[in-house]
Amino acid sequence: MVEVQYLGHSSFKISDKGNCILVDPVMSCSSPSKEFEYLIKPRAKECDFKKAGLVLITHEHFDHFDKDTVERIAKSNNACVVAHPNILQTFDGTIQKAFLHPISISQSISLRGVTIEAVPAHHPQSFYPLGFMITINGKKIYHAGDTELIDDMAKLKPDVAIVPIGGYGTMDCVDAVRAIKTMKPRFAVPMHYNTFRQIMQDPKEFKQKIEKSILKTKVMVLEPGKRFSFV
Repeated sequence: MVEVQYLGHSSFKISDKGNCILVDPVMSCSSPSKEFEYLIKPRAKECDFKKAGLVLITHEHFDHFDKDTVERIAKSNNACVVAHPNILQTFDGTIQKAFLHPISISQSISLRGVTIEAVPAHHPQSFYPLGFMITINGKKIYHAGDTELIDDMAKLKPDVAIVPIGGYGTMDCVDAVRAIKTMKPRFAVPMHYNTFRQIMQDPKEFKQKIEKSILKTKVMVLEPGKRFSFV
């Protein structure tokens, strides 16, 4: 059984009995400008990060990469950090190199019983955006990171697809539905919406559009802290 827990914005915890993976864990409420003031502050707590063995970072933006939090998780749990090499360079001297694992597009690595593949993401505002296909306990979970709709998504066949719906540099609700229609996952989870005024969307619209289609995909609209499990 695999459990997916939403920690807010784009932060997720994915786990089974033996593994715990964090994607884009953020606790800081700081933003680079008043233009991006949080409407909904990060909801993750230190207790959410216990037993985490892997931390994955999709890209360098402040709402996805919280350096201080990642350092605390790595040190307290001896967790491995997986990210583009440019991000890992920022941990020089603060996290032991043995726990830093660089990954780039189309590369795949296996760590602690989990396989992580870096898949393309189109987010021009970032220098090196990534999506992740995570294989845990035989199940595939796709975390899209920040991305617009791209052709590469048609090649992905995840059990769970976690996709942004907010627009403003990522897919909006309409394009996110198109992405789900190409991937046809068992479950779809919307993320990256309503945190800032630029990305206001109604996740119910995303859910309704998919339910009205011929897809058998089940949409899981999660409040921060909520989770679901599947086998």
